[in-house]
Amino acid sequence: MSRYLKLWTGIGLYVLVSGAACGETQKDPSAAGGGDPPALSQASPQQAAQMNPECRPIPVDGGGEGGEEGAGSRRPAVVLSPEQRFQDRQILLDFADQVVIPAYEQLVADTQALSQAIQAFVQDPNAQTLQAARQAWSVARITWEESEAFAFGPAAYLGLDADLDEWPLNEVEVLEVLNSGDPLTPETVAELESGQKGFHAVAFLLFGVDNNKSLQDFTERDREYLAALGPVLADTAAKLLKSWTEGVQGLPAFREEWVKAGEGSKSYLTLQAAAEEIAQGILGMLDELGKVKIGEAFAQQNPFLLESRFAHHSLPEFQANVRSVQYAYLGGFRDRKGRGLSQFVRDINPNLDSQIQSELQAAAAALQGIPAPIEKSLCDANARGSITAAMEKIEDAFDSFAQEVVPLLQ
Repeated sequence: MSRYLKLWTGIGLYVLVSGAACGETQKDPSAAGGGDPPALSQASPQQAAQMNPECRPIPVDGGGEGGEEGAGSRRPAVVLSPEQRFQDRQILLDFADQVVIPAYEQLVADTQALSQAIQAFVQDPNAQTLQAARQAWSVARITWEESEAFAFGPAAYLGLDADLDEWPLNEVEVLEVLNSGDPLTPETVAELESGQKGFHAVAFLLFGVDNNKSLQDFTERDREYLAALGPVLADTAAKLLKSWTEGVQGLPAFREEWVKAGEGSKSYLTLQAAAEEIAQGILGMLDELGKVKIGEAFAQQNPFLLESRFAHHSLPEFQANVRSVQYAYLGGFRDRKGRGLSQFVRDINPNLDSQIQSELQAAAAALQGIPAPIEKSLCDANARGSITAAMEKIEDAFDSFAQEVVPLLQ
């Protein structure tokens, strides 16, 4: 999968840079979250058996951290009266204060807890400390996945999304570090490539290739690497939070750029531009979830394409991704309450808002119907119907949002 990062140019513009550095295109700041990511796989479920009839795990190269942007969402703008056009600054305020910042605060707490659990295991490796470290990884991982619908802004242009979550991980990259003999400290690990220091590197070391690593399988070098990874992951999460609340690397707090949309923001020249950023994040999440995270693995019948295959944790993360979309749309992370895009849509078309919410709930329910873990059920003929149904429900939500909601913001 090609990797695209949004880089801050310092003058309110973004540059999209591919992992292969094959070219650059400047983005209008009024569409900071829009744009077209690389084409996604369009293989149909019916092709699955033909592509890999034995459902063998096929190794894959490492790739990008996933998408932050919507795809195929542009339609002719809906003509709204001046009174109907998006002008609700409270939605932007609540998106920052009730969605993004609380999510990142929770991520900081959870990654710190993970780092502490890893240190406890390294210092006293036994079945209990190992299970505690694995559980802490799962908790932190879910929190991150519940934030993916809004992985724009600093998460993208500072490369923090990649440092936390680059995938698919080629475990050879981690083995290279283990076999290198180089010192493994938080300082040296922080300088490694993204795939060698994120959630998936931790998962590979904690769980093994197929969730089958025993306590006896851990080497001293494994534990040394884990001990260095924990603080690096927690520091990255802290930097992500700080990028919104205080600013990092000489850049202003992104929250200030966000809430000043249309009133001096260099990134968002209008209120609508910021609102469309939220919408594009939602589209990007639904698109990636249905077509890449589930769709590519299912179409190719290759469990190695599942995002959290090491821990057999992909299905709970898919469910968390749908919740991420719901948080972004409704305006509150977990039990937080705020004004979201839902309110804007409801004011124009209550039936459309009800439809969007119902379709997201249907997607969540369909994912619940997939036998867990999906790493085992992916190639089970008895699970094919439930996996296909989940992809269809996700696509329904994507289509409605792209065709009916996004045009209201353009």
